[in-house]
Amino acid sequence: MKIGLAYTRLLVKDWKASFLFYKDVMEFDVAVEDEEDGYAEFKAGDMRLSIFRRQEMAQLIHNADKPPHAECQDTVALIFTVHDVEEEYQQLRHKGVKFIAPPMNNPYFGIKTAYLRDPDGTLIGLYQLLV
Repeated sequence: MKIGLAYTRLLVKDWKASFLFYKDVMEFDVAVEDEEDGYAEFKAGDMRLSIFRRQEMAQLIHNADKPPHAECQDTVALIFTVHDVEEEYQQLRHKGVKFIAPPMNNPYFGIKTAYLRDPDGTLIGLYQLLV
C-alpha cells in the first residue's frame, strides 16, 4: 500500500460548533470549508484533521439505523505536540476552554500533558517533551 496524504476524520454531531472550535479556539488553518456538505479540513502541524457530520457518514455507509451513541470509554484521542503546554493551557482557558486534566508532568514518558474535549466530546491531549 502506498499512502499519499493521511488524515484523521472526526464524525461530529454539531458541525458548526466543531468547525468554530478547531478554527477559532485551536487556531488551526482551514484547508477546506463546506458547511452545506458538512465537511471541513484543517492543517494541524504535519497532519490533516477533517470533520464530517456523523449522520451523513452513517447514511453514506448505510449505517443510519444504528443508535447514534452508546456509553463507553473514549475510543479516540487527538494528540497535539506543543512547545509549551502551560502557555497553551492558559491561552485556551482564556478562550473559555474547560480542561478535564490540567498540565501535569509524566516523568515515566518524559512529557508534560493536559487534556480537554472538543464540542463533540472528542478527547484532546496537548503534549510537551520534557527534554
